[in-house]
Amino acid sequence: MSADRGQAVLDFVVGMSVFLVAVGFTFAFVPSLLEPYAVGEGATVIVAERGAARLAESSLAGSGSAATLSHACTLAFFDGTDPETASDESDCAWTANADDLHAELGVDDARGLNLTVTRNGSVRTLDPDGAAVAMRAGPAPPRDRSVAAASRLVTVDDPEDRTAPETYRLTLRVW
Repeated sequence: MSADRGQAVLDFVVGMSVFLVAVGFTFAFVPSLLEPYAVGEGATVIVAERGAARLAESSLAGSGSAATLSHACTLAFFDGTDPETASDESDCAWTANADDLHAELGVDDARGLNLTVTRNGSVRTLDPDGAAVAMRAGPAPPRDRSVAAASRLVTVDDPEDRTAPETYRLTLRVW
């Protein structure tokens, strides 16, 4: 009697459920398996990390710790001082000032760069002789694109300031 009987409803439901679960699994997880091979996003993060490390540990660094920025070199960098003048006067290690951040970090001009030094969320200034120089370089990051950011906690070593050095956040954004 079972040889001339058709497919039961229960057989159909079990078969379709297994099929739909397999299709759903494929559509849900295959894109995430291919994501590591997507181009662009990983390189931006690497550029941001290396750029922030270069600025905090060598280009703007003072003679002390790698996390301590030289007051004279940082001021000259953000003030737009010529690199040769800054090297002669303050022994600065950077080769291009904040006006040409791409050249200093060795980054292609096709990428956008934004550098800020903040404390408690606001951009800080250096005040030599009463003229405030904002520690900011580059255009504001776009809101419609993916932006990678890398930060370093730093202090600025000012030999004329006898108070304890304040901690700042150096942030480099790349898009």
